[in-house]
Amino acid sequence: MRTCPHCHIQIGGDAEYCPLCQNRLTGPAEEPWWPHLTAPVHRFAMLFKVVAFLLLAGTVVAGAVDFLLIETPHRHFSLLLLVWVLAILLVLRAVLRRRYNGPRQFFLLLLLVSGLLVFTDWFNGYTGYSVDLVIPILCSVTLVCNFIFAFWHSRFTRNALVYLLLNIGVGVLPYLLLASRIGAGQVDTHSIPWVICLIISIITFLGLLIFQGRALRSELEKRLHM
Repeated sequence: MRTCPHCHIQIGGDAEYCPLCQNRLTGPAEEPWWPHLTAPVHRFAMLFKVVAFLLLAGTVVAGAVDFLLIETPHRHFSLLLLVWVLAILLVLRAVLRRRYNGPRQFFLLLLLVSGLLVFTDWFNGYTGYSVDLVIPILCSVTLVCNFIFAFWHSRFTRNALVYLLLNIGVGVLPYLLLASRIGAGQVDTHSIPWVICLIISIITFLGLLIFQGRALRSELEKRLHM
């Protein structure tokens, strides 16, 4: 064992310094008492920093050209570019953190992309393509992906409520928008993508109830203490 010449105490293991006075220990070292731990290496941290620097630097250049060099009246495209760059960095950061929660990431990505598309549509004069076409397609894809995750993921029972609530949340949105477009008993042709999305939401919800009904019921009883 090693000895501290100042505190006159014996220290086991392979410590180099006294834990009381921080002076160097004397004597032969023993086998280490604790396993050596290596700090985790964040391999993608530098990648994220490089990508963030390049994107933000490009945005600064675009902003300088937009506000300082273009004199004619126009929409400031650099503001739209900044919003998209920030959204891309958020998505990239979420992916590189490697916290695999498929349904949650799909749902948050749906909200983010939908908001970006509506903002982009409004920024360019609002033609309605974002709400009438792109968002219902994204909702349908999200529903199908959550449905696949519900059967593909090995721990479905523990995350059953997540899949169920996400399908309900995504399925309610097209129903509300569809109800606002019904006039004189007929559906506007622009609502066809929302009709398809509503059908998919009902089918996926029924699939969860039929094929995983017992798992959902047991999970509800456990979470609600029924």
